[in-house]
Amino acid sequence: MRETAKRQTRQKCEIERVVLSSCDHPTAETVFGRVREALPAVSLGTVYRVLKGLAEEGRVREIAVPGAPARFDKTTGTHAHFVCEKCGAVEDIGIDAAEIVKAACRGCGEADIAEADIIFRGVCPKCKEENK
Repeated sequence: MRETAKRQTRQKCEIERVVLSSCDHPTAETVFGRVREALPAVSLGTVYRVLKGLAEEGRVREIAVPGAPARFDKTTGTHAHFVCEKCGAVEDIGIDAAEIVKAACRGCGEADIAEADIIFRGVCPKCKEENK
């Protein structure tokens, strides 16, 4: 049976372009605001649907941030994130996340890990400096 190709609409292309050009791990609301600059008629519902679809296709990664809206990342491979508890900024952490997953699963036997979300929380350098 032939797999049905996903439609490449103008909205989908623009939403994907916005995420892939972002370095700040935007929320759906942030993506919506940026997409509206080019496509004023786009709806928030469309942005949510397309982001979910892009994440399911593996073209972007959805980051579940406990207690906050999900973020979307252009880097789809396993990696860790830092979330600032003051300003909410989300940053990639340059560590070997695969090694952390291996270490965490040493007692899991032959577990087949599909993916891992590794999130460190704390205060970013900018917020730390502002609080001095």
